[in-house]
Amino acid sequence: MNPIAIAQYGLIAASNRLAMSSERIVNMQVEGADVDLGDEMVNLMMAKTDFGANAAVIRTADEMQGALLDILA
Repeated sequence: MNPIAIAQYGLIAASNRLAMSSERIVNMQVEGADVDLGDEMVNLMMAKTDFGANAAVIRTADEMQGALLDILA
């Protein structure tokens, strides 16, 4: 199990959530579009949190690998 690879997939999922939400917000100007701005703001905040959490996993995994290499050296 590679935590960095898992976090990368998490970053991709967060990026997709951000892109879909942004697209729905842009489509608000289309007549007849049923878009709830409150829901989209929640989606944007969740994407931001997802990015931060997955970046923290990558940083921590990198630090742990560095510490392991220092111990083995």
